[in-house]
Amino acid sequence: MKTISIQVPPALASAFEQADPDRKRKVEIYINAFLNDFFSNQSANERLFKTMRKASAEAKSKGFSQEELDKLLNEGE
Repeated sequence: MKTISIQVPPALASAFEQADPDRKRKVEIYINAFLNDFFSNQSANERLFKTMRKASAEAKSKGFSQEELDKLLNEGE
């Protein structure tokens, strides 16, 4: 990660500075998501499908099968 600086109103800066570490981290996650979306050349759908393909490939590489997925999905019925 790399740090950037942006101008914000004084009250907002004070609220952030006084926030507890967990709340600051949550704000950083939201801001990162917003900036990623704002500056991305891909649509939200393209990013979603890319993430889904990556998750699927990772699950398969770790031995997670379609049968196991179906079992998990049917547990609540």
